[in-house]
Amino acid sequence: MNAQICNRADLISRLFRETDRAQRMKTPLTLIAFCVLELDEIHLHSGPAVSDGVIRQVAARTMHLMRSYDLLGHVAFNEFLLALPGCGVFDATLLAERLCAKVFSVSFQVAQRQVLMSACFGIAPGDGRSPIVVLREASSALQSARAMGPGSIRCSDRRLQTAEVPAPSDQRPVAEYSCNEFSRNS
Repeated sequence: MNAQICNRADLISRLFRETDRAQRMKTPLTLIAFCVLELDEIHLHSGPAVSDGVIRQVAARTMHLMRSYDLLGHVAFNEFLLALPGCGVFDATLLAERLCAKVFSVSFQVAQRQVLMSACFGIAPGDGRSPIVVLREASSALQSARAMGPGSIRCSDRRLQTAEVPAPSDQRPVAEYSCNEFSRNS
């Protein structure tokens, strides 16, 4: 597996290159922002060495589900970002569901004990736009997912809009999902 975890600056630099490639090849590029909800509490109660170990565990488990050319970045203390070249919103949503099932449904080793963690996910399609704009949309969808609670997946995408919920023309609608609603035997 060639995937590696990037810091925020490196990830943004790579996102610009991937956006250029997606525009040239007319292929999708979708971002998944996700937040490990219990990480702040672990850091507070067990210290930075333990929380760093959890971050490494999250990254390792996530990389097992990635393709070799996907990008994973640790962009804030408890937040990660996945960039998925050639992947549309539907497939990104399926990956977020798999992350719930394979990464966060299995306990983590935290200071000599096993702890279940949870995460929320925000998804945004690139649509050939600036990575900064798409990152902002993914972050906004993530904040909406956090408000919904653990295991929530929110998509910022006008293509998922339903006729019953018209969105203002100046905002992209957000579709909502919960990992619990999409439990699969995978």
